[in-house]
Amino acid sequence: MKDAGEPMRSVIGRAIGRWDDSRELALVAPAACVILEAVFLTRYISFLPPEYDAASVWLLVGCVAAILTCVFLRRRFPLAAMLAACACAAVSSPVDEGAYTGVPLLVLMYGLVARRDHLKAAASVLAVIAAFWVPVHLAGDENLALVHLEWILAVVVAALVSRALWTRRRADQELEDERTAREQIARERDEAEARSRIAGELHDSVGHDLTAIIALSEGLMGATGDETLDAAVASINDLARAGLSDTRRAVRQLSALHGDAADAGRSGLHTWDDTRPVLEHARSAGLAVAFTETGSRSSDRAQAELAFSVTREAVTNVLRHACGARRVTVAWDHAGDGSCMVTVRDDGSPVEGTGDAGTGLARLGRRVEEAGGDLSAGPSPDGGWEVRASIPHLDPAPDAEEAESL
Repeated sequence: MKDAGEPMRSVIGRAIGRWDDSRELALVAPAACVILEAVFLTRYISFLPPEYDAASVWLLVGCVAAILTCVFLRRRFPLAAMLAACACAAVSSPVDEGAYTGVPLLVLMYGLVARRDHLKAAASVLAVIAAFWVPVHLAGDENLALVHLEWILAVVVAALVSRALWTRRRADQELEDERTAREQIARERDEAEARSRIAGELHDSVGHDLTAIIALSEGLMGATGDETLDAAVASINDLARAGLSDTRRAVRQLSALHGDAADAGRSGLHTWDDTRPVLEHARSAGLAVAFTETGSRSSDRAQAELAFSVTREAVTNVLRHACGARRVTVAWDHAGDGSCMVTVRDDGSPVEGTGDAGTGLARLGRRVEEAGGDLSAGPSPDGGWEVRASIPHLDPAPDAEEAESL
């Protein structure tokens, strides 16, 4: 149950915070002390007892002025101002018995007890007792001494309450700063994830499409018998290659700025059937494509997204990097535990010097590993190249929509 006093403590805490942070409000206490002391001294001088001479008056005025100066300096030199004011009050005690110097002393003590460490707070209380209460007590005026002691205790209690509220406010402010920092980190992470998704989509979708265009145009170059058409096909090929180069450069820049780790959070936008156009592009480029599937597909969209991404990247790499490849086989094997093994093999050999060939697979490997699976790529036992990815069941609450066969 929420504490009924919480709203009031919150309001008081905010008021204390504004008081602490405002330079103008910090002058309220010194200004009030100056006005109060001016009234007291005027009254004192107007009704000066016969036994007091001019020297006593000037002593009291000088001590009051020094104490007021200490009040103005209390934030810069808290303990030193407190001790100096108490010394001045002790000097003037035979003249005023604390009546004219007590209020500034209590103001100084309040500041130390409410804001400083325990040692300085205790030192300020003892100093005020010595300068404000002891002289009156030693003079034998027990009634006035009791009043002074009551004022000291009241101010100490008020300062301790203020200290508790101030400490609570600082703790709340630290929690608020921590929450703000976490939100900022979350925003930056979301931005990084969004940019990484863009980089992944550029590499996967645009890169695949441009690679398919390059493969198709290369198959048509010199085959039409028409010089004009052959030149147009060559231009298409050059433009597609330039676009692919720009896409790779954009992906590298986005990855360098924001990192690839956030790409693991990429949403499952593709289904199992989205692989069909990828295989058709490969067939159109002249490859013999065989697809096999065993077991039952799950309706896990996150798993389908990873299977699609691995298949597309592997087939795209065959078109892009496999020298002499004529055939590619794609196999999806669904196990009883819901996992899926994706295998893509070709009969070509990797082109030497294609340093950018592993960028997509490396990124996909991190995604698969972060999902709890495994991805490997290398020469296959019967020649050619093989990509294998074991993808576990990912979605705890998959869609009810059933997947269709390719």
